[in-house]
Amino acid sequence: MIAILSILFWLSGAALFWTYFGYPLLMALRAKLAARPIQRDERYLPSLSLLIPAYNEADVIRAKLENALSLDYPSDRLQIIVVDDGSTDGTAEIVREFAGRGVTLLQQAQRGGKMAGVNRGFEAATGELVVLSDASPIYEPNALRLLARNFADPSVGVVVGALRVWDAENAVAKPAGLYWRYESALRRWESLTGSTVAVHGNMFAVRRALYRPLRRHTINDEFSIAMEVMRQGYRVVYEPQAISYDMASATMQDELKRRARINAGRFQALFSAGYLKAPTPDLTFRLISHKLLRPLTPVFMLIAFIASFALMVLSALSSDSAFWFWLLAFFAQDAFYMLAFAGYLAERNGRSHKLLSVPYFFVSSNLAALVGLWRWLRNRQSVTWQKRTNL
Repeated sequence: MIAILSILFWLSGAALFWTYFGYPLLMALRAKLAARPIQRDERYLPSLSLLIPAYNEADVIRAKLENALSLDYPSDRLQIIVVDDGSTDGTAEIVREFAGRGVTLLQQAQRGGKMAGVNRGFEAATGELVVLSDASPIYEPNALRLLARNFADPSVGVVVGALRVWDAENAVAKPAGLYWRYESALRRWESLTGSTVAVHGNMFAVRRALYRPLRRHTINDEFSIAMEVMRQGYRVVYEPQAISYDMASATMQDELKRRARINAGRFQALFSAGYLKAPTPDLTFRLISHKLLRPLTPVFMLIAFIASFALMVLSALSSDSAFWFWLLAFFAQDAFYMLAFAGYLAERNGRSHKLLSVPYFFVSSNLAALVGLWRWLRNRQSVTWQKRTNL
């Protein structure tokens, strides 16, 4: 029994180390020694459609459209489309105010989910490139130009921009910003060695000719679109200088709901849609290391915690000299979780602390991954999305 528990503990620890340290270090080394540079061209300015799916975005849609219309991209090559997914808060009425300025509104009388809206938006898009954007992110003026320059390389099919979290004294915003800096570095290294497997909905550009309509029940639309493009032999790359800004969730509870949905969609894409069976062994390796092991982190954490506790008890009963090691291993984990719980109590009482917010964010994010796994196993994740409460 002790041998089996020891193996489970060390395998879980190895999986955690590989996911958060080993794989990123390998990608960094590959990017340094065997890079595949992207052939960018600043003069490349193809026609472009900015597609914004929206549901109950009345509080942000006006600012989003004003930002879109002010972007530094030739107006005769820019199309702006908003697909309203049955909003009930006046979102469509606000978008209509921009009709005279070239904004197209497509309305869905009944909610069909984001994927249905994206499919409809692509049908109406005329640009050579389509940039998918959530309704809340604000773009830097040169963001579209910086995205477009990567498509001068004929091997590139998708480009994802950078996300910056608005600076705020908040238990969610601070660690979320740290998380995105970590992700940004990993995506840059993946891109320099082929393709990144991590994309997001804040700024996502794709060659329209490569788009393949997806089923309405698809949850993670951007990731699924990117996988379809990679299946056609094109690269998915990260453009760190094309910057979008967004707010973090107001509370960790809101962030948990959002991440649970994302993780349910991740399992759906990898297994139900079969994207884990990638066209190349290298891409499968990246998907396992970056997209599969990451949401399985809470499973490894639970195994390590339970195994170390059991080994501590068994070694104490048998007077094994390893008792002190297992005691330290168990209480180190316990201390980390207690810090996370203290972070929860601090948020509930309207306070925040840097020391507490990081473990709280990490544990809460992994709890969301566990919830997402459970929803996927039970097929209980809705394809419609709930608007996030921002700061």
